[in-house]
Amino acid sequence: MEDVALAAGVSTATVSRFLNSPSRVAKDTAERVQNAIRQLGYRPNVFAQVLMTRKSRVIGILLPDIHGEFYSELLRGADAEAHRLGYHLLISSEGGEGPATMLSSNVVGFMAGLAVMITEPNEQLWLQIKESGLPLVVIDEAIHLNGLDRVLVDNASGTREAVEHLLTRVDSKNMYFVGGPKENFDTAERAKVFVETLAKAGRTSSDDQVRYGDYTVEWGRKAAESLVKKIGPAPLGVLAANDEIAFGIMQAAQDAGIAIPGQLRIVGFDDTRLASLTRPQLSTVRVPTADLGAQAVRSLVDRLANGDRPGTLTTLPTRLVVRGTSAE
Repeated sequence: MEDVALAAGVSTATVSRFLNSPSRVAKDTAERVQNAIRQLGYRPNVFAQVLMTRKSRVIGILLPDIHGEFYSELLRGADAEAHRLGYHLLISSEGGEGPATMLSSNVVGFMAGLAVMITEPNEQLWLQIKESGLPLVVIDEAIHLNGLDRVLVDNASGTREAVEHLLTRVDSKNMYFVGGPKENFDTAERAKVFVETLAKAGRTSSDDQVRYGDYTVEWGRKAAESLVKKIGPAPLGVLAANDEIAFGIMQAAQDAGIAIPGQLRIVGFDDTRLASLTRPQLSTVRVPTADLGAQAVRSLVDRLANGDRPGTLTTLPTRLVVRGTSAE
C-alpha cells in the first residue's frame, strides 16, 4: 500500500479508503490510485484484511445451481453491483443433497453477509443459514421474519399478462400450463395465477391443463408428446414456466409437423437469449434477472450498514414480450 501511495502521490490512508470504500474517494484521485495499482500489480489479500480489520469486504451468494443462462445472468448482475460497491463476491451452489460448502465454519468467518436463493422448501439449508449468524438477504422465497430482507420477482403480473394474451387467440379449454417441479415456488405461483386467470375468463381448469416436471428442454419435449395429440381445428395455447421448457415443446411440435403459431401458440418465461434464437422467435415473460442479482447485493450491503433497520421486501416487475410464437 505504501508503494501504491507513493506512485499515486497520495497517502496510504487514501489507498486504504479507495480499496474499502471507492465511492468516498474523488474521481481523479481514484483514477491515480487505480493506475498505480495496475502498474505495480498490487493485489490486496482479502483474507488478511479480514484478520487485520475484523471487517470483511467479502459477501457470498448461494444459488440452487450455477448452470444455465438464468443463473449466469443473475450472477452477472450481482458481481457487477458488488464490484461497484467495493465488495468481493464469493459464489457457490447448494451442492446437491449435502450441506452447502459455503456455510462451513472456515468459510463463514470470512464473509460479511450472504444472499441466498431458495426456490423450494429446504429445512436443512434454512437451518444452516440461520446457524451461520450472517446478515442475510433471501431471493425468491417469501419468508416473513423480522429483520429479513427479501427480493422477489412479480410472477403474478407477468403470468396474468401472458395468459390474457393467449386467451385473445385461444379458447380457454385449449389452454395449458407446463411448469417445473410442483414444489418450486415460482412454478407454484405461476400455476396458481394461470388457474385464477382462466377462472376470471369463466373457465374452471381441469387437472390436465396444469402439468409439472422440470425446468429442462427434455421435459418440454416430453410434455409436448401428449399436447400435440390434442391439436385440432382450434389452436392450443401453452404457457411454459421457462424458456427451456418452451423450446422443448416447440422442438417436439415442429418435429410432428405442427405449425407455430397457427396450430400452437406458446409463451415462455424469463426472456433468456434462447427466446430470440428460436424460429419463430419465442414470446416470453421478461424477468429482470441481472437486476435480481444486483438488488440482492444492494439490499445486503445496506443491511451491513444499517443492521437495526426493519426488513425490506423488494419486488421486481415482469412483463410480456410478444414475438412470433404467439403473434398473429
